[in-house]
Amino acid sequence: MANRVVKVKMPISRAGTSTDQSGFTLIELVVVITLLAIFVLLSLPLLANQGDGGERRALRRLAGNVKLLYNEAALTRDEHLLTFDLENGTFSAFRMERSGNQVEKVPVGDARSLAPLRIDQVQVVGKGRFRSGEVTVRIYPQGWMEEVWLQLVNEDNQTKTLNFVPMTGSTRIYDGRREI
Repeated sequence: MANRVVKVKMPISRAGTSTDQSGFTLIELVVVITLLAIFVLLSLPLLANQGDGGERRALRRLAGNVKLLYNEAALTRDEHLLTFDLENGTFSAFRMERSGNQVEKVPVGDARSLAPLRIDQVQVVGKGRFRSGEVTVRIYPQGWMEEVWLQLVNEDNQTKTLNFVPMTGSTRIYDGRREI
């Protein structure tokens, strides 16, 4: 008898391959609907506060710039200045660069607007209250800045009061007028 070799095809699993049916499984649909519901729930609070977005953006921009200047003064060991132009409703930042015996006032970026807010008054503790002109706040390289109370008014005549904390460079924001 002769040995015969028979070739037999091994069965291959068809798991994970597409069938003739098209569409999504129930589990896939539930996962997608759940994700969409989560995204909607997370975005609703953001959409609810859309009306005062410009005010909040202006406040965050100012607070961020104050903290940036505070940190940069400590890192570079150069004094920095924050100047408020009360007529135009803008603020500007400057770095006092030393070169030998000379000190040069170098702008850090462009003047930034606080619109839609307008500056009502600036109080620098120890210097007084200001309602017009330019007010300059010093930020020292030793990790300290002058304490400032800033009152901003929106189009509806509502006031926000900002306080720049001298030892941390952080900004506290209050609704309404605050007097020190």
